[in-house]
Amino acid sequence: MSVVSGRNSIFKIIARGVTLDQYDDEDIFLSNNVTGLFDIGKLPSDFTRQITLPGTKRNNEFFEHVYDISVDEPFLFKTNEKVIAQFDFDGFYVAQGYMQLENVVIKENKFIDSYTVSIFGLLSSFSRDLQSTLLTDLDPLQIYDHTASYEIIEESMSGSMSTKPDTITNSGSFAAGDIIYPIVDYGEGYTLQASLPDNDFGIDTYDGGELNVLDFKPAIRINKVIDAIFEQSQYTYESEFLSSSFFDNQYVLCDNGNKRAVYDGVDLNTEGLIKVGPISGSSVPHTWTSAGVSESLDFQNVEYDPSLKVSGSLYNMTNNMGVSGAGVGCQTSMTVKFNFLVSGSDSTISIPQISLFFKETPQSGSFQGPIVPLDFMNEQIRQRIRGKSGTGEESFTLEQKIQTTLFRGHTYDPQLFISGYLGSTGAKFILGPEGNSESYLEVTKLNEIADFRIMRIKPNMPFATKGISSLEFLQGVQKKYNLQIYPSKTKPRHFIIKQFNDWYKEGKVVSFDRFIDLNKKIKVIPANNLGVRNLEFGDTLDLDFISQDFNKTNNREYGKTYYTDTENFFSQGQYKVESEFSSSPLRYVGGTGAEGTGAANQGTLFSANPGSSSTSACGGTPNSSYYHNGSGTYPVAGDRIFTDINMTIPATLINYFYVLSPGDDLLVMNPGSAQVLSVGSCIGGGGPTS
Repeated sequence: MSVVSGRNSIFKIIARGVTLDQYDDEDIFLSNNVTGLFDIGKLPSDFTRQITLPGTKRNNEFFEHVYDISVDEPFLFKTNEKVIAQFDFDGFYVAQGYMQLENVVIKENKFIDSYTVSIFGLLSSFSRDLQSTLLTDLDPLQIYDHTASYEIIEESMSGSMSTKPDTITNSGSFAAGDIIYPIVDYGEGYTLQASLPDNDFGIDTYDGGELNVLDFKPAIRINKVIDAIFEQSQYTYESEFLSSSFFDNQYVLCDNGNKRAVYDGVDLNTEGLIKVGPISGSSVPHTWTSAGVSESLDFQNVEYDPSLKVSGSLYNMTNNMGVSGAGVGCQTSMTVKFNFLVSGSDSTISIPQISLFFKETPQSGSFQGPIVPLDFMNEQIRQRIRGKSGTGEESFTLEQKIQTTLFRGHTYDPQLFISGYLGSTGAKFILGPEGNSESYLEVTKLNEIADFRIMRIKPNMPFATKGISSLEFLQGVQKKYNLQIYPSKTKPRHFIIKQFNDWYKEGKVVSFDRFIDLNKKIKVIPANNLGVRNLEFGDTLDLDFISQDFNKTNNREYGKTYYTDTENFFSQGQYKVESEFSSSPLRYVGGTGAEGTGAANQGTLFSANPGSSSTSACGGTPNSSYYHNGSGTYPVAGDRIFTDINMTIPATLINYFYVLSPGDDLLVMNPGSAQVLSVGSCIGGGGPTS
């Protein structure tokens, strides 16, 4: 609504319950366009006006009472006194604000002729206050701090989190459901299948793929964040929609952009994580010949060690595990990759079985350190060698995930030893033949480092690149749910929040003809901009892999909806409703990291024997690892074969693959593109011959 009024009976200024007198010819310009209600950052109450009021009996009594004005000394009034005033247009609420007296005009030095007052919006600083406060600055969120533990996570999922007081933070002051822990993949690449290929951990695989406390981040109800914003800014609000059962189930993930949650005193994204490898000519080649005798890997080429845990070839177990005292164990996840050669006699079968030994240095007590059999590698060695009359020479490049328990405050020397032989003894295990330095040992996760730490909600709130302000968050909620947010007519510093349809239904249809003075210029501002031809509704495009890939593939943004009005003759133009949020799915593609950028889909692992002919392929035993891009467990016609998990290196120049599957499949290949042309069988004649 746009008001241009020169009639005292229409526009009213009400201060402390008193309707002040005005001049009949005083022009007052106020604009309250309904479109302003679509953006809380552009509230219609953000205005400043200066108005002259007559020195009537009613006004004199008001100003003498409020500002201590007397006729004898009219210039000694309280210049810093401001009062809450309400601005009304013949019963239609315009805005609420402050009124402050600027000067007094005395006529003939006998009586007051007029008052000059300044009027400014009560809520004019609301957007500025919220713009300067980030979500990570919201102190009221501290009541949701709690202990990070399996028990708390499970209780949050069952909706009973508040039934047990938190003995560490003594919070227990928030309701069940205010905090939940969703199962979300932040780049770990969780495997949810029931059956898995070798050397891969499923989410239900104990001692390998299970979720730990540090794999979780909490989510908080959106209405609790809104409560915190208003509480910190010292404004209030009322809203049936925000307290409805529907909105009560809307959550914001406490994900500040890191792969791991934020905890005091330790960075879970870096603490204790390392990647080390051999130095060619120094630590490789390295030969093991005797069972039961371990030797240091001597991996001194440090590729990654942000928390400075590597000294020479030794690994210093972190002292920041969230618990006090040395000797406390922490399950540790690692990935080990070995390039090696097995060499032995051709006359006897000799298959070495290898293990990793994490030797304590110096040794404490009788326990020397944990031993981890490399079962996957040992099985690959056995499969490759078992069909031969003797060991001969076989080269391998294998990678395996392992877990073991390392102890707080201890230093370890990772060593390899031959834990035994299958068949006769005497095979040599040569790590890094000819100086090959592809091998590495990587600590990927200290599984229990987050257990029983204090999960603080405030620093874990979304931050984006430069921080998300409270205003941006409210604008996102407003646009996402099509809300109208406007100041109360009766309560200072108070907002009313409603969905658009509810707000629109409560409106009145009023003729303004009787308010129009035809002797004055008439200025028209459209009441709203809803009558548009094309409406676009959606969220902000995110940077993660899935959103970007969807955008490129479908030539439209993920989660966007488009509507064209073909029935309203008067509709015209285009209107975009874009929230500040992203509509990416919670689960990222495995291996994409915190943001998911630069990611690639991972291939499905299978074991096969390559051959230049069907006879050579079928004559061997599947023993090499390959990956395919199909959706099944094994490749089918049309799939492509790769030598790496990220499917960047196609397995070209190979004519056939023998896959030990239920049908003993023989894959007929296009050697130029590494694509499967057809699937035959090695059973009964060895399959195709060309």
